[in-house]
Amino acid sequence: MARKKDRAPVRKREILENFYQVLVEEGLERASLARIASRMGIHPSLIIHYFSTKEKMVGELVQYILERYQETFLPQLDGIKNPRERLSVILNSVFGTEWMSLVDGGAFFSCYALSYRNQQIRESFQKMYYTLREILVEELRNCIREGVIRDGDPEKLADFIISLLEGYDYYRGLMEDCENFEELGGYLKEVVKRVLGMEV
Repeated sequence: MARKKDRAPVRKREILENFYQVLVEEGLERASLARIASRMGIHPSLIIHYFSTKEKMVGELVQYILERYQETFLPQLDGIKNPRERLSVILNSVFGTEWMSLVDGGAFFSCYALSYRNQQIRESFQKMYYTLREILVEELRNCIREGVIRDGDPEKLADFIISLLEGYDYYRGLMEDCENFEELGGYLKEVVKRVLGMEV
């Protein structure tokens, strides 16, 4: 019995990974439980066992997306004590090319659109942004305390960074063939550093 419980998080993640791949390849409207099950070679009832509805699966997919984002920069912070270096690592990550390629824009925004009609999915997205915001607020607060950046409201500064990042991601998704987005990401990172009063 304990082994089955231990396996549940692994199985759920496998389902979410396959759900995400179906979303990328076929779109949300075609991402049925049957299609996901077929891709995995399992019976649809096994998916229903872990996720009773597609909406619940979307809500947990948002958490999976957050984990993918966090995995790009949180491990890089291990062992770094200097607040300036820590903030630089985060800014390099979120405005870098790896961050841009972590999650397919079509999959992300298809799920995001559902948040306007489904409270559970909306709460999942809010949780994702609150988590990122908390990380930024803590790092910014440490930087202010150590005199790395000018005094300011760390919560508003975190909101500014997230807003800039989301606008950048949305714009890049629509106009990816028209601009050098690596260069634009570098420019936006410099803008953030200037706003914070950091050396560019």
